[in-house]
Amino acid sequence: MNAFSRTRLAILSTLSDLHRQPLAYDLACLRTLVADLAPDLLCAEVTREVWEGGDLSAAALEVREALAPLVAATDIVLIPAAATAGQFADLAPADAWRQRLVRAFDRALQWGVRRADRPEAVNGFMFGLFCHTICALTELAWTAQDRAAWEAQNQAMAANILQAAQRDPGRRVLVVVQCQRLHWLVPLLQAHSDVLEIVHYQRL
Repeated sequence: MNAFSRTRLAILSTLSDLHRQPLAYDLACLRTLVADLAPDLLCAEVTREVWEGGDLSAAALEVREALAPLVAATDIVLIPAAATAGQFADLAPADAWRQRLVRAFDRALQWGVRRADRPEAVNGFMFGLFCHTICALTELAWTAQDRAAWEAQNQAMAANILQAAQRDPGRRVLVVVQCQRLHWLVPLLQAHSDVLEIVHYQRL
């Protein structure tokens, strides 16, 4: 496969419930941003069963209130990329002291999100490094079983994204996932440079 037939792919980080906070990067901003990018394919953090079933009550906030209404009003094709309904926030340690530690990390992440505020900053290098550090520390507080489950979720999501790109090569693909997945998905997808050209979302 030559460079001209590779699929152009960008990853856009989202903030789950923090999009409800008084941030420039709120749900309306997310919806407008994706609409302006107008990708050929939109890979989102929702399972095929939930998406095709039509009941999005258990889906991530971004999917329910930003992406699904946008897809319904445009020609954008949504590809369900999640293998399970599990999310980062669902995993929590059983020990009380580890729970307090995770809550402290969560407060730090919220502080960082408020400082970043805008989508360009949230998807920039500095916040990405900060988020990666906070998330890695949080994951260390989980059980080995939960860490393995989280890793498996992200590997399966990367496989689904790759499959979508291979099924319809040469398309402009936007992957919209919560920021905690970014440091897992990027290296997994970068390993397929023969198929994917990964670019910043502003260059999609």
